[in-house]
Amino acid sequence: MDDEHDTNTRTVYCLPGMPALPRETGTRNKIPEHFPALSIRLSEVLDGIGAEKFTVMERRETYLLRERMETIAGQLRRVKVECFHFGSQSEGTTTPGLNSDIDLLQSYYHTNIMTDWRDWKAGMDNLLMLHDDHTPPQQYLLQVIRRDTPEPETRLCDERYVRKDSGQVLFSSEQWKKQTEQINKDNGEITKHGPSVINIPNWDIVNAFHVCHPLPAIQHWIDRCRGRDWPSAQLLEAAQGAPCFLVPAGHPDSDYNREEWRLSPNLIERMLMFSFSMTQIKCYIVLKLIKQSVFSKMVGDFTTSFHCKTVMFYIIEKTHPSLWKEHNLIFLLLLCLQVLRKWLQFRKFPHYIIKGVNLFDGKMSFAQQSRLLQYVEYLMKSDMHDLFYIDIDKLGYR
Repeated sequence: MDDEHDTNTRTVYCLPGMPALPRETGTRNKIPEHFPALSIRLSEVLDGIGAEKFTVMERRETYLLRERMETIAGQLRRVKVECFHFGSQSEGTTTPGLNSDIDLLQSYYHTNIMTDWRDWKAGMDNLLMLHDDHTPPQQYLLQVIRRDTPEPETRLCDERYVRKDSGQVLFSSEQWKKQTEQINKDNGEITKHGPSVINIPNWDIVNAFHVCHPLPAIQHWIDRCRGRDWPSAQLLEAAQGAPCFLVPAGHPDSDYNREEWRLSPNLIERMLMFSFSMTQIKCYIVLKLIKQSVFSKMVGDFTTSFHCKTVMFYIIEKTHPSLWKEHNLIFLLLLCLQVLRKWLQFRKFPHYIIKGVNLFDGKMSFAQQSRLLQYVEYLMKSDMHDLFYIDIDKLGYR
């Protein structure tokens, strides 16, 4: 959690017109002279609204304990489920004014997810992951395989099964969500949002499946990151053994979006978040404050915390660790906005881990992207002056 101190030379992203910054000690004459004092003040304000180290660690410990308790409670009910709290609450990357939802993923292991025919298990529900050149990146179809023999199921013997044009029997993500909705219909009003089906206010609950076998998409990312300061070799080794999840969500432009499942490397993303220094956590929280106070007025809820998180991943990978110090906070935020501006210009927001995914797809229209680009350019030219007008947690006033 502490900021790293390293004086090795590496070129980092810099703002237009600024020379490359090889290391932190060489940046002081390149950054506007009022930035360090403003950065320190912003950091102190963040401490005062719940983004100091003690509160961050308390949130993490609380939600990690909760997920263990919820898993045990499920097992006592003889449900083969493992519970995970992901998102801002469990990362400690929130403040009271952000009013972050509680994100819960319930992963069921009564079903065996196969990546290869050799993964088949007798006496279990088996689903084979299918992906071809016509399937969008990150998306999979799940073919139903028989319990008694490693052969494809041919019957529609379950209301969640659907038949593809090719004749293959698929396990439908939409039907899975409908079943969840049916089970919970007497427990309160049901709200569906993406892969989640919820009947509890301020919660985001997703039912998913474990994928415990190695996946080429994850291995490609691990190979790409080797030899960098961040992610560390130890983190990449841990990521190699971490399960991913299949959540019931199709691609908006797919012919099979009601049947598709989205691959989500949530545990790997949590490892990356837990490796953040306090300056990196504060930078991420300010991005979310900007997103919620200003971006949302321009493009609605189409920019998400995951967009902010992805920007952070790319920036941390590309910058030298020694740059991440409290007095550089405003400058670092400008680096984040520079990357966001580039992606808005190219209309492509790349997923950090899974190659080929555009996080603008199904989220923001071209017109919304253009509006946001204009504002990001204004924000950069004004040296983040709109921070003074953020009313969440009275940030601007403070």
